Amino acid sequence: MPAFIAALMGALINIAGTLVGRVLISLGLSVVTFTGLSATLDWAKNNVVSSFSSLPPEVVGMLSMLGVGEFLSIILSAVSARMVLQGLTGGAVKKWVLK
Repeated sequence: MPAFIAALMGALINIAGTLVGRVLISLGLSVVTFTGLSATLDWAKNNVVSSFSSLPPEVVGMLSMLGVGEFLSIILSAVSARMVLQGLTGGAVKKWVLK
């Protein structure tokens, strides 16, 4: 008997899930997934590092005196923190949107 109740509850949960999903879709709500955000952040960081390595030593010294390295670190850390707060999981952010 408990197996029958468990199966019945599982079926009811599946039906309720699809029913809620259909109601949300009919209201115009949907989920949008943004992928490749962590790859884009890594690409930007690698581009900055490769651009700095091609500069003459005098310019690199001047930029380090101005604190450009710390500035870039703060900006990239803020973008990473923002992605984590928005729900970055596995390189993708899922957001509910209203159409």
